[in-house]
Amino acid sequence: MVFDQLALVTTRSLLWLLNCLPLALREEFLTALVHLVFLCLPRHRRIAIRNLERAFPEHNREWHQHILRSSYRCFARVLVDFARLHTLDDRWVREHVSCPFIQRYRELQSQHPSHGLIIVTGHLGSFELLAHAVPVLSKPIAFVARAFELPRFDAWWTSIREANGNVVIDRKGAFREIPKFLAQGTDVALLCDQNVKRNHAVFVPFFGNIAATTKTPAIVALRNTAPIVVAAVLRRGVDQYEIDAVECDFSALYRDEAISNEQKIYLITARVTAEYEAMIRKQPEAWFWMHRRWRTVPEGANESFYEGC
Repeated sequence: MVFDQLALVTTRSLLWLLNCLPLALREEFLTALVHLVFLCLPRHRRIAIRNLERAFPEHNREWHQHILRSSYRCFARVLVDFARLHTLDDRWVREHVSCPFIQRYRELQSQHPSHGLIIVTGHLGSFELLAHAVPVLSKPIAFVARAFELPRFDAWWTSIREANGNVVIDRKGAFREIPKFLAQGTDVALLCDQNVKRNHAVFVPFFGNIAATTKTPAIVALRNTAPIVVAAVLRRGVDQYEIDAVECDFSALYRDEAISNEQKIYLITARVTAEYEAMIRKQPEAWFWMHRRWRTVPEGANESFYEGC
């Protein structure tokens, strides 16, 4: 309890001090701090370089190192954006976040009034800003997130995420809760870009390599015949952002009785993963490369990719 309160007070105090600085100085300070942190974490640097080598074999080591260094600044921007998230009102969102897809998004919502859409996303760009902006541009969403073990800290973090009417669904038990929100007409956001254990995975191509990918978006979409939108927020200039989004129409696949559910799950997962990969390729430095994305491999496959990391 004491540690929980201490973590909360310390974090809130640091964020307050950070927000006292001019925006450009905040970004420079955190970029330097992130550089320093990863200098002390050589293992994570090695993981990132190995991931970049696998994803972009056509580029040389100098390019991979450049993308890694650039990713430190992008990660710093994520921290800057989260620190100020509670200060970003509707007017700020409309002036600083654009979404060319918004008209089609609203059409999809009106075409499916009886249930919500599924938004598939991940750790590309300012992902916290995505959830904050969607309720302003459209309507509140629900999204799945892992809860912190510190109750007070978790309640505070959740309150920021839910400030615009969103609802955070605890990852524990999320599979039971998601259909309830979809049935109420609430759109639900799910992550697709993290490694998962073999029993929870479907293996699909990701940057030309088989990756253990969560089945959850595909299973939920299939059971609820819900439309899927893949989305991310990318920076487009000084304090300007754009929501990059694409519709994945699986309506014919949902109805096709000649294809098994297992095959459908594979096809849905492969398509959304390919769309998300395309978004990462637009700004590779904006994705979190320090994660062991290819850690889990199919049964019997070589498991030594991260050996030495």
